[in-house]
Amino acid sequence: MMPDYELLTSKIEHIVGREYLYYSHGGFLDFAVDGKVPGLLVYPANLDEVSAILRVANEEEASICPWSQGTKIVIGNIPKSLDIILFTSRLNKVIEHDQGNLTVTLEAGVKLSELQSLIKDKKQFLPLDPMFSSRCSIGGVIASNSNGPRRLRYGSVRDLLIGIKAVLPTGEGIKAGGKVVKNVAGYDMCKLFVGSFGTLGIITEATFKLYPLPEVEKTVLLSFENSAQAFEFISRLLESVVLPSSLEALNYSTIKVLSKKIDISFMENTCCLVIRLEGFEESVKRECDEIRKMGIGYARILEGPEQEGFWTELSDFPYLVGSNFRFKVSAPTSITFDIFNKVDEYSKNLGVSISLISHAGSGIVYGFLSTEEMDNIIQFINELGSYVAEAGGYLVVESASTEIKHKVNIWGHLPGGVEIMRKIKGSFDPKGLMSPGRLL
Repeated sequence: MMPDYELLTSKIEHIVGREYLYYSHGGFLDFAVDGKVPGLLVYPANLDEVSAILRVANEEEASICPWSQGTKIVIGNIPKSLDIILFTSRLNKVIEHDQGNLTVTLEAGVKLSELQSLIKDKKQFLPLDPMFSSRCSIGGVIASNSNGPRRLRYGSVRDLLIGIKAVLPTGEGIKAGGKVVKNVAGYDMCKLFVGSFGTLGIITEATFKLYPLPEVEKTVLLSFENSAQAFEFISRLLESVVLPSSLEALNYSTIKVLSKKIDISFMENTCCLVIRLEGFEESVKRECDEIRKMGIGYARILEGPEQEGFWTELSDFPYLVGSNFRFKVSAPTSITFDIFNKVDEYSKNLGVSISLISHAGSGIVYGFLSTEEMDNIIQFINELGSYVAEAGGYLVVESASTEIKHKVNIWGHLPGGVEIMRKIKGSFDPKGLMSPGRLL
């Protein structure tokens, strides 16, 4: 049922002012999510305003979805309803950078790239490098549990997040964790909000542990004639003394797309490995020498601006490839090679190009393709998803048309704890107003 937008507008205008509230009788098509069009857009400036807005939405039973930069908004099921979009872009303050204790506390709307620039001057960094790193916000990274290549060495969002503030659907504010790394008191509520996709409440503030900026960083590019050779090398590398912070496997379709933006034309073979090495100069040099001794083919080392440009383009790959369909596989590392082979086979059978990027040491594989053959995509996803599930993993469709979302299981084979997830959702959001239907 559609809420009383005039009443909502009147109440929320008293909270944020007319300047930061927009109402349209026909809805805002530019901010539609899978065909659901919001009627209200609101831009709160602080936790108190977020709390007051959620209280009003709860009273008037209006559904609400948080939105910062919108880089992850396509992930999830088709919403059951969407009345209000609450933008977190004005929650953009870095509250405290404790350089001595290697922690930072900041509001959810701060861009990850802006944070990195700020703390880089203090020779520190947050080792999170998810897709869309140059655009995404801290709140979006937490809510979508978005990790990147550096997860291999530094861990995931859950490992780095040590404190959080959020507002529940009732307007009640909660705080979990703290500002110190060794915080062991009480339940770990921080992890509950990681990957919650705005279904439990709105994240307003977070505290992360940081790391010293590496003295030296180098990226080694290796080219292989086939994926079998590449993954055999990965096994040897992970058993060696080399400790990469990132280890990416790219198939030929990905290499072709990247070569339009950066000079990697020498990689004309079917599979490429990207190895990022970080640390003290002497240790990085020793690791580069160790890789050379392992008897690989052509290698090239990137440094400085060229290296930085490469990782930026890889992070923004969805924009480069222009695909209308993206999926993510999380599975045991032992089957990553099989996934590459199966996708290559599907690609040939479908007659379409499927680009693959794998966090090879973490068992994560992203796939990108563009095609209008909906039936073929559905068959492909169902078959690959079943294979991955049998191996103990799962496949998530991260970006797809609404037509495809209606016909496939976006979240793949649901885990055994799904009933617990439903009970938690029901406890936090009994009226089902926070991003309804997106996750469960």
